[in-house]
Amino acid sequence: MTAEIRSFFESYRDAFNLLDAEGVTGHYAFPCMIAHASGQGLFTGSAALLDNNTVLCRQYREGGYEEADFEEHSFIGQGGNFAIADLRWTIRRHAGNEPWRFRTSYNLRRDDGEWKILMVTAYEEKRLGKEEHAS
Repeated sequence: MTAEIRSFFESYRDAFNLLDAEGVTGHYAFPCMIAHASGQGLFTGSAALLDNNTVLCRQYREGGYEEADFEEHSFIGQGGNFAIADLRWTIRRHAGNEPWRFRTSYNLRRDDGEWKILMVTAYEEKRLGKEEHAS
């Protein structure tokens, strides 16, 4: 993973660590897609994704979210303007709750010099209330 893309994901993680739905949403290109075991969502603009991320941040807060961090699992650079990153996430939780651990992949595109998420595949995440957490 390049230093520039690592910095992008650190910023993305930091927005989640603040439970800042608007900050998280700012990391996405439009249209974008989020796929997980329960289905998928296509977001053509920021309003619907912001609503989704607001609910997600609320679920995280209610689930005892404390702090997230990631490790690179794999990375494919696709020229100068596209990339795929697969990350291992660990979300630490309050009150001695077991951390959430899962992998998620991201298709990225550089827009006007900035990296943005085109597609998220949340292939190891479980829904909150169904053992683990939401995607």
